[in-house]
Amino acid sequence: MNPLSKKHLIVFTTVHPWIQQVVAEVAPPEFEVAFLDLADTEQSEALLPKADFVVCTELSTAQARLLSNCRLVMHNGVGYDAVDVVTLHQMGIPAAVTPAMTAEGVSEHVFMMILTLSKQLPAVRQSMMNGGWNMFGWRQGSHNLHGKTLGIIGLGRIGKRVAHLAHAFGCRVLYNDILEMPVELEKRYDLQRVSFATAVAQSDILTLHVPLTPLTRGMIGSAEFERMRPGAIFINTSRGPTYSLPSLHEALLSGHLFGAGIDVYDPEPPPADHPIFQLPNVIATPHIASGTVERQYAINRAQFANCQRVLDGQEPNHLISIK
Repeated sequence: MNPLSKKHLIVFTTVHPWIQQVVAEVAPPEFEVAFLDLADTEQSEALLPKADFVVCTELSTAQARLLSNCRLVMHNGVGYDAVDVVTLHQMGIPAAVTPAMTAEGVSEHVFMMILTLSKQLPAVRQSMMNGGWNMFGWRQGSHNLHGKTLGIIGLGRIGKRVAHLAHAFGCRVLYNDILEMPVELEKRYDLQRVSFATAVAQSDILTLHVPLTPLTRGMIGSAEFERMRPGAIFINTSRGPTYSLPSLHEALLSGHLFGAGIDVYDPEPPPADHPIFQLPNVIATPHIASGTVERQYAINRAQFANCQRVLDGQEPNHLISIK
């Protein structure tokens, strides 16, 4: 084979058939694509040292050290806490995230949860399936989103998109972030920066959009749920270890909270028999907030484009900074 025509090996560590189908559709001809189940140690030891590029959701220290030929590792999204970026940095391998359409997917999922809970749709649907027609009874327990105070913990890419939609719905929007946002952004969405404690205490709806760090691990527990407004809604589409699932269950069971929408857990998957999943005022989804057909095509195209940037001698997009 002519050396100039050598294909570049990109290894995807997600082996689901649908993902393989999408990748196959968008892969440029100059790339050789391989799919790897990281649980297969033998295959990992054989394939990772050959990889020019890797796309993953997790990567251990031992797996990172196998990447002797790698030029770029990309997270298949934005939450890279399960990827050993420190070891990659020490090895001189850049790491990047793939945010394409993630903010749109997650923010839409957040409002799907909020609106579903506010209008009690699971219980309403079950009632109608059983032949019920309680037109005024269901109105009595349903609520508008307009005029509510929505608190956003973490105003990064996703948090900003949530703020945009919340403003469009006519919400008062509070935010807490380690960074103060530009004045023009605060004016555009009528944002008010407040302390974490104030956001917890004053929000009718509290939604988390933070990475998993020592600062955010366990940031919402029984004390925080108790300080939330009676009848408030809790939403978490960020990372499971940021909140206590048992404490959330207690707050819901007591009637203190109106409802909760949860897409992330610790561990994942959570125990299937956890009692929180039996509550009618809980919307639970299996870590799918960002996931849509459109987003999958967008991130896979963006990953190949980022590989091409490296091959062209350019800096990859959306690099992870190691401080």
